[in-house]
Amino acid sequence: MTDTKKNLYLFILWQNGRVKEKEFLEDIKNKFEIFQIYEISWREEDFAPSLARFYGKKLPKGCKKEKDTGRGPFLAIWCFDPNENIDKTGNNVTLLSAKRDYRSFLGGNLLHASDNPIETNENTLFLLGKNLNELLSEPASETPKIYNKGLVGFPCWKDLSEALTLIRKCPDTIVDTTKKKPIIYTKHIDVIRRLLNAEKCFLFSRYKIQTQNGSVTLRIKKTS
Repeated sequence: MTDTKKNLYLFILWQNGRVKEKEFLEDIKNKFEIFQIYEISWREEDFAPSLARFYGKKLPKGCKKEKDTGRGPFLAIWCFDPNENIDKTGNNVTLLSAKRDYRSFLGGNLLHASDNPIETNENTLFLLGKNLNELLSEPASETPKIYNKGLVGFPCWKDLSEALTLIRKCPDTIVDTTKKKPIIYTKHIDVIRRLLNAEKCFLFSRYKIQTQNGSVTLRIKKTS
């Protein structure tokens, strides 16, 4: 049974970095405890906006980031760090160091790595629509699982219910649907905004998300 007290971290090896995949995975296995590997494919025409949403940035199609990463299948590797060392900011300095070393080895920005458990959970929700508890319920395996689905909520949400179902999986977050407009209470307001792809409205704490039936307004409030 997996020890759920240990923290999971995520490495993403983008398509253009996979020319060194064998050496990269060998080093990962030597330094970390691999829990799960997925080979993920996004539709080529969706890659740029998906990459932008994943990183929370506006990236035009054909931008340098997209050219750097490639638009083909990439590996997502979840692992435990036996030498975890959390600093005052909550980041794992072991992962930060490994990320720098791997990017140097790969010859560029061909790798993504989560710096802390909160980022790992956010990345996992984006990629699989699962939180870490759901992922940890799967049996550990070093054999890549083929996953041909895009980011959750892309290009828009099916409906409000789909969006709120995902948000309920976030830590330190409560969804109140008893009011006319749903209210999301969370410690991680920026994470929630990115996951929902929410656009700020002029009214205090109100945001707009896009669904197949048009835009929906909700409120997001930060808790202590």
